[in-house]
Amino acid sequence: MTGTTRVLVTGKNGQLSKSLKVVSDAAADLEFCFFARNTLDVTKAQSCSSMIDRLRPNFVLNLAAYTNVDDAERFPDNAHHVNGVGAGNLAQISAVYDIPIIHISTDYVFDGEKRSPYVETDRTNPVNAYGMSKLAGENSVSRLNPKHIVLRTAWLYSPFGSNFVSWLLSAAANGRQLRIVADQVGNPTSALDLAKSLADLVRQLEDVDWASHSGIYHLAAPEPMTRFQWAKKVIAVSGKLYGPTCQVCAAASSEFATPAVRPLRTVLSMDKYQNAFGLKFPPIEKSISDVLQALPRPRRDVH
Repeated sequence: MTGTTRVLVTGKNGQLSKSLKVVSDAAADLEFCFFARNTLDVTKAQSCSSMIDRLRPNFVLNLAAYTNVDDAERFPDNAHHVNGVGAGNLAQISAVYDIPIIHISTDYVFDGEKRSPYVETDRTNPVNAYGMSKLAGENSVSRLNPKHIVLRTAWLYSPFGSNFVSWLLSAAANGRQLRIVADQVGNPTSALDLAKSLADLVRQLEDVDWASHSGIYHLAAPEPMTRFQWAKKVIAVSGKLYGPTCQVCAAASSEFATPAVRPLRTVLSMDKYQNAFGLKFPPIEKSISDVLQALPRPRRDVH
């Protein structure tokens, strides 16, 4: 070891891993080792065991996930295999080596019926297969590795891959008037901001008392809003940056038929995380601006 903290990271090709790679380039004290499925398949216990044994990291950070909510409804076994079984494999094997695990979960473990922000001890009751598979992962990680941090986050967006913000700007660039649901409320979270928080968390966990700190936490941007309000902010920031703009109109979830039901209100309370580790998220306009400036400029379709 060189004195740096080595972190094994799964899910190399996801937007959170790619955001963490950006952050890690400036973190000389942390060595993040990223693995895609072709080199570390979380659904196969032997693959997990071989890589953990070879790398002997200080932490395992599980970012591997089946995140397409509608596809998870069509293919629930596939989602469960990655989000449930895969998380359990990593937790069990990291525990054998006495290595702590940090696991990313979701606000979709809740049914969205609560009017006030969800706290970690609230009853889980997912309304779709994706949420069920992520809850299975939470339960496995919590049960199989006594040194664990489960982080529920929400509504991730980033300069990488396909997400709500990249879709919104692409649609705006093509001059479309957009109807965005105004009855779904959550915490839009920049993956770049979350990645910075993860790096900070790893540093804090190096000397932590695991008996008192293991558990489930909520970690997302602390400004809740509807998807409609979020879209309005994205378009406003885009206009200031001389990017695409369009008219955004409010709509109801019932107007859009999707394979998976979405919980309507999954606002997360970050009080527990704030008290344990400190919460360091910029205002959402700054977060959106950082993501938009890193995105390739959308191009208008030519027919």
